[in-house]
Amino acid sequence: MHSEFYNVALDRLRYSLVWEDHPSLYSSLAIQPHDRVLVITSAGCNVLNTLLKSPRQVIAIDLNPVQNALLSFKTHLILHHEYGVFRTLMGFDGPDKVAQTFGQVAPTLPADWQGYWRSFFEVNPGGMLLAGKLEAYITGFFATLPAALQQQLWQLIRFGNVVEQWDFFVQHLHGGTFQQRFIAYFDAANLSKGRSPSLFKYAQESGGEAFYRRLCQQVETSLVRDNFFFRFFFFGPEHLPESILPACYQSANFTLLRLQLDRLTIVEGEAIDYLLSAKGNRVTKASLSNIFEYTSQAEFRRVCQLLHEQGHFQLRFVFWNLLQEQGAFLAEDGWTDVPVATHLQPDTTCFYFLNRRVVARTPDRSDGSAEPPSPQPE
Repeated sequence: MHSEFYNVALDRLRYSLVWEDHPSLYSSLAIQPHDRVLVITSAGCNVLNTLLKSPRQVIAIDLNPVQNALLSFKTHLILHHEYGVFRTLMGFDGPDKVAQTFGQVAPTLPADWQGYWRSFFEVNPGGMLLAGKLEAYITGFFATLPAALQQQLWQLIRFGNVVEQWDFFVQHLHGGTFQQRFIAYFDAANLSKGRSPSLFKYAQESGGEAFYRRLCQQVETSLVRDNFFFRFFFFGPEHLPESILPACYQSANFTLLRLQLDRLTIVEGEAIDYLLSAKGNRVTKASLSNIFEYTSQAEFRRVCQLLHEQGHFQLRFVFWNLLQEQGAFLAEDGWTDVPVATHLQPDTTCFYFLNRRVVARTPDRSDGSAEPPSPQPE
C-alpha cells in the first residue's frame, strides 16, 4: 500500500500508547477462539488486549522496528516479572520508581538488549507511556497552561454529574484562553512536533479546531473522570484508577496475559502487504488502527479492491478515521460496514477520533440475499 508513512524516518519510538480503545476493538471484531487476528503493533496495547480474548493467533505487525521492540520488551516483563514491575516501568507509579525498578530488570534481559533499554530509561525517566514522540507532545500541553487553567482542568475529573461538569467547562474553560491555547497547540503548525508533517497530507480539516470540537462533545456527554484517554491526554499516566486502565494493564488480567503470549507472532512489515500474502489469507480479523489516514482515497479504494480480489471471504477489519473520512465507497468495492452493538462511546474512547469503521466482505447475493446496508460512519 502506498502510504505517507514510508516517508517517515522509522528510527525512533513514535507511539508509546495505542489511542484506539479496547472496548471499541472488542465490539468491532467479536474475536472468537478460532480467529487469527492481525493487529498494528504501535505501542502494543491492542496487541495485548487482543490476546486477552484468547484467539488462535495474534500477529503484531509494524513497519517501525522500534515499535516492535517495545512490544517485545513488554512481553519479556510479562513473562519474567511480576505485575508491579510491569506497572512501574509503564509509568503509572511516577518517575521516582522507574530507574530503581529497571535496575532490577536489566540483569534478566538478553545481553544485546541491556544497553538499549538502559539508555531508553535514562532518556525517558517517566517510563514507557511517556516515551513516544506523539505522547510527549500531547502530554506537554498541560504544562503550557497558566496555573489557574490547570486547576480548572483538574476540577473536571472531580465531577460525578455530566450536567454539572459541562456547565463548569462552559463557564470556566470554553470560549476563552483555554480554547485558544488548545486550538493553537494542536493545529497543523504545531502538530509536526508530535507527528511528521507528511502524515497530514490528506487531512480534510484543521486538527486544532476539529479536536476542540470533539473534546467539547465528550465533556458534554460523559464523565471524563472515568475516561482513561482524557486523563492521560491532560494529566499523564499517574493517579489513574486501575479500573479505567486498558485491560492489558490491569492487574486482574496479568496472569491470563502471561498465559496467552505463546499465541503471539511479531512481524516487521506493512499490514496490507501481509494481508495480500499467502500467510495473510489465513487472517480472519484485523485491527488496522488509523493507517488509512496516511493514504489517498483512491489508494484506499485500490486496497479494498485488491483485498476483495484476493478472496478474503472471512476477513473482518476495523480502522479509525482521524482527520480524513475514509470508507465512503465500501459497498462499491465489495465490502460493507458491519453494524456493531456500540459505536464510538464517549466514556471509553479518545475524543480526538472522527469515527471508526467495521468492515467485512459483502455477502455474495447471487442466491437472492438482500442488498447490504449503505455504509454509515459510526
